Amino acid sequence: MSGPLRGRGAGALPALGLLLLLLLLGSPATPGITCPTPTSVEHADIQVKNYSINSRERYVCNSGFKRKAGTSSLTQCVFNETAKVAHWTTPNLKCISAYQHNPSVVTAAVSIPVAVVFAVCLVFLLVRCLMSRRAHQTPGVEMESMESVPMTTGADARGEDTETHLYGLGGSGDAEASSRGEGPALPQPERT
Repeated sequence: MSGPLRGRGAGALPALGLLLLLLLLGSPATPGITCPTPTSVEHADIQVKNYSINSRERYVCNSGFKRKAGTSSLTQCVFNETAKVAHWTTPNLKCISAYQHNPSVVTAAVSIPVAVVFAVCLVFLLVRCLMSRRAHQTPGVEMESMESVPMTTGADARGEDTETHLYGLGGSGDAEASSRGEGPALPQPERT
């Protein structure tokens, strides 16, 4: 060999070794090993395009749900050197309801049935109270008015003459006062 080639070969040898080392480290240690199906996440789906080592995939929250802030939908296929198995990283994704909690809607939804039940109970109690009053009410005694009862002369219930009165002398003024309901007539001074 000539001198110039010899010098180059000696310097190229460490560079070639370094290149081979990088290629060995950069390539997968276990060619042909793939990850199994990723773990399921509540209210999310994943469509894996590539199951090979170092591939990355994303979970997608189902319709009506959204990703909770601070969680990640990303998972990656990795190889565990100790266990010699490939697996997907555990996602910390949380899919929460996309519909915001609106207290006024919940209050209205609860208030309307409660108000209806309250109104029905109130009507029921009122009807029951009225029915109870009617059942316990004594039949009314109708009294005849004084105008419809004719006044007659003769003996009253005590057997006394209606024209003679306890205070009076038995004049027609007593009967008239009695028929008008004014009470006994007072004695009148005599006129001369």
